[in-house]
Amino acid sequence: MKRSPSVFFIPCFKKLFFIVVFVGLLSACSTEQSVILGPQQWQDLGFQVEARPSPLRVGMNEFIVVASRGKYKPGVGLVVMLRVSENEEWRQAIQDGYTGVYRRAVKVDDPATQSLSVHVRRVKGDNEGDETVLLFPLNQKRAVQ
Repeated sequence: MKRSPSVFFIPCFKKLFFIVVFVGLLSACSTEQSVILGPQQWQDLGFQVEARPSPLRVGMNEFIVVASRGKYKPGVGLVVMLRVSENEEWRQAIQDGYTGVYRRAVKVDDPATQSLSVHVRRVKGDNEGDETVLLFPLNQKRAVQ
């Protein structure tokens, strides 16, 4: 009895899909060190920045700003903007849900000498309209999380 190609293909496809997903999950759980900038404090908020790739390179790098109130409360109700050079325009970071995480890719020319400027403005709450600029030097040591 001869098997039809579709009957043979479906089980093989399922196995291949499982293997690809499993390998992807293993690589996501790697112990690679990442660049952590900060922490810094402003009013009731703490800020920490994770940079990708690690180590930082010349060109586009992703910066993940984590804002928190206390130990487990996310810092929401903020507009976060980033830039590396005084000559560049501010780039608004994208809020990652209501988790206090803000992401943006910014061009870096010299990671050894430049600093990341993080402009934070409150848009909700008792201190609405308050704003500040936090500076994070890019040449900090890598840390294991």
